[in-house]
Amino acid sequence: MIFPLAPYHFFALGALQFSLLLLFIAPWMALIPLALFPVMSFLAALAPGLSYYLPIISRGRKGESGVALTFDDGPDPVVTPLVLELLDRHAAKATFFVTGINAARHPVLIRSILAKGHTIGNHSYHHSPALMLKGKRTIQREVESAQTLLKTFGILPLAFRPPVGVTNAHLWRVLLQAGMFCVNFSCRAGDMGNRRIRTLAARILGKVRPRDIVLLHDVMPPKGDVKHLLSEFEAILTGLAQRGLVVKPLAQLIGKEIMQAASAGEANAAELFYDGLAATYDQEQFCSNVSISRRTELGLFTARIPEIFQGAGRVLEIGAGTGIFTTTIARHCREVEALDISSKMLALLETKCQSEGITNVRPRVGNVETMELEGPYDVVCAFSALEYLTDLPALLVRLAPHVPAGGKIYFITARRSLFRLFTQIGNAMRQGMWLKARSRRQFKAMLLDAGFEPISITPHLLKCVISGGMLLEVVARKRSNP
Repeated sequence: MIFPLAPYHFFALGALQFSLLLLFIAPWMALIPLALFPVMSFLAALAPGLSYYLPIISRGRKGESGVALTFDDGPDPVVTPLVLELLDRHAAKATFFVTGINAARHPVLIRSILAKGHTIGNHSYHHSPALMLKGKRTIQREVESAQTLLKTFGILPLAFRPPVGVTNAHLWRVLLQAGMFCVNFSCRAGDMGNRRIRTLAARILGKVRPRDIVLLHDVMPPKGDVKHLLSEFEAILTGLAQRGLVVKPLAQLIGKEIMQAASAGEANAAELFYDGLAATYDQEQFCSNVSISRRTELGLFTARIPEIFQGAGRVLEIGAGTGIFTTTIARHCREVEALDISSKMLALLETKCQSEGITNVRPRVGNVETMELEGPYDVVCAFSALEYLTDLPALLVRLAPHVPAGGKIYFITARRSLFRLFTQIGNAMRQGMWLKARSRRQFKAMLLDAGFEPISITPHLLKCVISGGMLLEVVARKRSNP
């Protein structure tokens, strides 16, 4: 469920609570936090790298040593072709955040950008500097209109850069619904859309650092001094090379694809999030604060192998991801059908299978709630994946005809608890989605309604007086007479 939660919401709540507290102390002072909050929010909107309203990517990943070049507001019939020639000479790849209206006017330039191996991001349709002062519908129309236009070139941008880098409280929900994310910048020269191009290179080179996303513009200077503009761009590229700063594709610097083929269809929030995490997913799962949950799952899973998977025929794994559990399952059964919404995750799973000589895993990309199921399955399993589903009871009913009598389902999923609430809030801030946690009673009722007999529904992880655990381990079998 899309549920964008940002620091903005907590500051709003804090301002309200502080105001109510002051109301009992000195009523006139209650207006102070209510007045400071909109001022702070206005200033935060102007900070291109501040994730106040939504997560903003403004720098490369930790460990990266290069920089990325981005060009805004084009394409321009005079400047853009010259920029493309310059980038070719320096063997550099850039990202062009184009406006829909200019892309419609100059379709040949869009094709040329793509043909030369550069990427394209969405910069709204009309590029109104006041866009973020408008309501959600206007912002959505600007984003979607540009997307629709760019689809005609066979691409679907995933990265959005707001005009002037300004954000607001509506933008994240709009981007989540469109399967997009926000990319701003960390190094700019204040060129005001090429109105101030004198010493442009000196200003960029004086502040650029590793991991920077550099903002430039491929539009005509108001005074028409194209020759000087190109000399400044040339000086930037030369200066970066002299400093040992390699110009890298933006996708490589941030670890997220900037666009995809339009034929791939619309991305959704969960797919976008996990595609972006794919390359570092395994490391995050075992070397971060979520590792305690993942290691607990692995321990529970390992103990259940003889009972659930040993000698099984076909196994369906929902949310297989990079194969943390899949390869082990495959060694104990005849075949694993590994489903996941992220093609990038499954590509890594296939690589693991090849390196380990595993040939009985069949990856499938798609949403298990809507795609065609290809049972029968002797076992259906999922590990921290059911939380993302919109209608789990309906899925269990869909699964029932594909599981023969005596077949088993085995899930480890989020349990509703106090500690889980904090992780749900954290996930909503990081991912923009509210992960559903359920109680033992809810799971028992869902299983029975779908024709499954619960064998055990056991809570695990951080069980204490105030919390009954954060994970539920669910084992059930298909009844003969549902």
